[in-house]
Amino acid sequence: MSTEKVERLLTLLQVLLDARTPITAREIRARVPGYSTDPVAFRRAFERDKSELGDLLGHPIRAEPVRGAEPPLDGYRLRPEDAYLRDPGLTSEERRAVAVAASAVRLSGVDPRRATAKVGADEAPTAVSEAGAGGGVGGGVGGGVGLGVGAPRTELPADEAVVTLFQAVVERRTATFTYRGEVRVVHPLRLRFARGRWYLSAFDTGRDAERLFRLDRMDGAVAVGDRDAFPPRVRGPVDDQLDEPWALGDGPAQEVRVRVAPGRAEAARRAAPRARVETEADGSIVLALDVRMVPALRSFVLGFGADAEVLSPPAMRADIVEWLTAIAGRGR
Repeated sequence: MSTEKVERLLTLLQVLLDARTPITAREIRARVPGYSTDPVAFRRAFERDKSELGDLLGHPIRAEPVRGAEPPLDGYRLRPEDAYLRDPGLTSEERRAVAVAASAVRLSGVDPRRATAKVGADEAPTAVSEAGAGGGVGGGVGGGVGLGVGAPRTELPADEAVVTLFQAVVERRTATFTYRGEVRVVHPLRLRFARGRWYLSAFDTGRDAERLFRLDRMDGAVAVGDRDAFPPRVRGPVDDQLDEPWALGDGPAQEVRVRVAPGRAEAARRAAPRARVETEADGSIVLALDVRMVPALRSFVLGFGADAEVLSPPAMRADIVEWLTAIAGRGR
């Protein structure tokens, strides 16, 4: 969704909320920037905006007769009870959790204070430690203790692609983008920020399988498609490949067997949760890993030092030995 359209939808929302009585389409065109002066083009765009806004609010925007209009005219407005979320009934502990989360991490360019104020989490961060002693009173729905949203400890970068893909994930819409020169049509499942980058876990329709995409490798804009278009077999990500980076990539995976000594066996199990594991008589384990990215496998093996040994395939074992030998040579 383009920035211009977002601004137009937000302005339309505000105009409809401010209307005490139904206002006509002509009045809406005059008050909302961005609509065409051509009546046919305006009506087409307005009907699309009205439908999308109704979908987002979960309540259709219906026409109402304008009182006293001759000839009769239809008008539009939004009643607050149809546009605003009901009080979610958060407990003081839940409001505290919202405040702490908003104070700790924030998307770049997005100020959460208006949203947190509506659930009573709008006071200064110091109020978090004072909540048990009856700290300040929040101004949001439900009353209770206001809990802080101050300067975040971490601010995550967020560009238009991140915002668009969040929309696709939440609304279960398809997404289309160019990735490494190839157009991909996907069912977005999860966005995650890790290792300084945004990643999208999605079901790739062209490959009929789940794939992981780095957003900084996408070319151009992301387009969202139909809502509720997920096929039945797409249930959401079962595993998170970011926890096993050697499995990332589009190419075929090869099985690599790695033995880990008994004293590090449990740590290895935790570091490779999707590995197939065999336990040997002395307590050591052999991990069968599906590897697409060799540098990530090297880092995994190096992390266990002398307690890890690549067993097979022979070519991979030779690659690891050569790599470690080169590192040792540079050290000398």
